[in-house]
Amino acid sequence: MIGELVERWHHGWITADGLTSEYRDGYLVVHVNRPRRKYEWIATDDAETAAMAAIVAATAEPNWLSVPTNAPQKTTAAIEAAGLVVARPDETFMRCSLAGHPRFDPPAGYAVEVRRNPVIGVRVLTPDGEEAASGLMAVVGEDAVAHRIETAEAHRRRGLGSVVMGTLVREALKDGAANGLLFSSTDGVHLYRRLGWEKISGLVVARNEVSP
Repeated sequence: MIGELVERWHHGWITADGLTSEYRDGYLVVHVNRPRRKYEWIATDDAETAAMAAIVAATAEPNWLSVPTNAPQKTTAAIEAAGLVVARPDETFMRCSLAGHPRFDPPAGYAVEVRRNPVIGVRVLTPDGEEAASGLMAVVGEDAVAHRIETAEAHRRRGLGSVVMGTLVREALKDGAANGLLFSSTDGVHLYRRLGWEKISGLVVARNEVSP
């Protein structure tokens, strides 16, 4: 079941970021094409961790491996045994039913801007037009995948992340989305839990030691 959800999440991610993906020997690979991450390999079954980690460790370009798993310690051990560096050991794969998702008005002095191209983009702006918080959401079928949910340091602890997420979900519902999926950083988990998102699995992210 996790594997199916991972594949659905990945379709939203590549749509949000304008990326492409392929399957290599049955493994899901996203062409990220950034200086420090040319490809990201994504496990749809953590039983494949050791084999995938060995492939990523042997590649000549900077590559990453993401493994959704309910056994993070075992997964981390397999990744490190293959020679990869665990960059983020405790991220979280999450989901939510979008119906009834809470929505929030911006605090006084802030305004919300919504853009579509066709990915949904939300920005929370200060009176002088400074971007205080932002996020993206790509709708693929009935799935809405949240991506790059960020709040500027100077504007944190004011509920702006909740404003962004609530606005993204409102717009995604207009497009027929019913299910939310996301990969969350350690810091983001607390926000999403407050908004009703639930954990699907842990997530271990690693990279090889090839320099750009």
